[in-house]
Amino acid sequence: MRSITRFIAVLLCLRTAASDSNAICELKDVPGNSNDWIVLQEKSLGCWTDFTSLNGTEVHILKLLSSPEKHTMLELNVTVANPSVVIITSSSAQTILLQDNPTVNIYVTYGTSITFYLPTRGSPQTHVAPFTNSDSELLKWAAETFGGVTSFTTARDPMAITFTGMKGTQQPSTCDLQPEIAADKQFIELKLTPPPDELKSCYTKHSGEPIHVINIPDDVKIRHVYVHLPSKSKVVLRGPANTEWTIHDNHEVKLLYNNPVTLNGMKLPPRKTISDDPREIRQTVLFYYNSTSITSYSEIRLNVSHIQLWIRDNTDSSVPAEVKPTTPAPSSSLVPLQMQLFSSPDYMLPLDPSSKVQSDKRVYAEISSQSFGEFPLSIKVSSCQVRSMAVVRDMLFKEEACYIKDCPKRLSFSFKMLQDQPSSSWDLECAVKLCYESVKFCTNETQVKRNFQVKPYIPNQNPCFEFGLSAVLGIAFGGFLIGVLLTGALWFIKIRTGHPVALGMRSTAAELSVLSISGCPCGLTKRQPVPTHPSPSENSSANASIGSTQSTPTSSMA
Repeated sequence: MRSITRFIAVLLCLRTAASDSNAICELKDVPGNSNDWIVLQEKSLGCWTDFTSLNGTEVHILKLLSSPEKHTMLELNVTVANPSVVIITSSSAQTILLQDNPTVNIYVTYGTSITFYLPTRGSPQTHVAPFTNSDSELLKWAAETFGGVTSFTTARDPMAITFTGMKGTQQPSTCDLQPEIAADKQFIELKLTPPPDELKSCYTKHSGEPIHVINIPDDVKIRHVYVHLPSKSKVVLRGPANTEWTIHDNHEVKLLYNNPVTLNGMKLPPRKTISDDPREIRQTVLFYYNSTSITSYSEIRLNVSHIQLWIRDNTDSSVPAEVKPTTPAPSSSLVPLQMQLFSSPDYMLPLDPSSKVQSDKRVYAEISSQSFGEFPLSIKVSSCQVRSMAVVRDMLFKEEACYIKDCPKRLSFSFKMLQDQPSSSWDLECAVKLCYESVKFCTNETQVKRNFQVKPYIPNQNPCFEFGLSAVLGIAFGGFLIGVLLTGALWFIKIRTGHPVALGMRSTAAELSVLSISGCPCGLTKRQPVPTHPSPSENSSANASIGSTQSTPTSSMA
């Protein structure tokens, strides 16, 4: 009896735990922190102006933030930037692959550990900026030293930063730090590491007025949340102490919140104390709104100071472009890559782009890059695909051995999968990383591709051998040599024995004709049958010849 009681108690505990976790609905990770009904973005402090110094120089500040588990090489490209001063500060060590520009001067704040690598030569010349305790102090030093600041950009876990040059725009002259989306800046392109999945959400469609619940648990350190809400909806905003919510867009919404909320420029005090327990939230919401169901419930665990959030009602349409997180990526790697195709495994015969590859033939590829300073590069290929219009196929590849010094990456492919495809023009595209084995760093993944033409393999239906000129000449010479040897043998027998040896040339020729080209059923000529009985004229001439031949020895013996 006691064991049964314990078993029931365990079941009740499990049921209670399950009901706690699924008190509202079954939470699921939101990949990339974005789906049809909710989008989450980090906002970082930054600013930008139209400032240029008297000699036309811009002043840009980069503040680099790195997560402890993400430490990769950053690609920084300033080749097309306007004449500039770029000041870099970071609280952690950084490795930067720099594509530089003689009109751009690089400053690094004192105490920041940055290792630079340059193409084809050593380290770049950099300048030292003083150590500062805050962003505002760094801004003040830059403004006093250079006359002003053009931009201040904070980038978390950046993969690549490209300056494209300031365009003529009307901006403030003073750079005041504000929460921003750095991708909105027109003169800089950021490729950021995809954010961690720190958003869990669920959605339940029902016929009543939608109710959306946003919960930030008490152990998360978000302080400022900027919210875009759907019109004519009921929304619950719940966060830990010291959280502030700012609601954009003037829509008709009914709010329940436990933190200060700024709505249309008016700051509203907290309205109700709400626990971060999902069961209590559910009870509070259903009672407050006199409802029986909740449309969406979301939990945010992104530990950053500023975030921006969109909530949508219509799950049948996609998120508009202005809502989606935008992180433009540079079009190519800072290290030039190229792919060359070959028709043979010795890599001696490059394929011309206009030539067609037969689908049953193996094709060999060579991926190469220029050397990068004093550190040798190795190329790692993670995947390859072939593309033609809307058709995309994963392409298996085999790594080929290479024994020469500074050998590029060598691969081989089979295009049999393209045999029945209607398209003849394809792009072979491979995802590669450039790695510095000596410093144990790899660049971010980039694409290298090459176009090629393919033609389907059609098996030969002709069963005959196809002889080339050299084969025909070889057969003719062989026949001539055999004839000479046979003639010599007959002459040798005749002079040794004194008796002539008759050779049935017709039968021999008939037997040998099996080897002739004309004997092939697909040949241009047919072998004529040898007549069994000679014509009368042949018989008479043959008999006369035999008679004269037989009479000669008799007369000589007499």
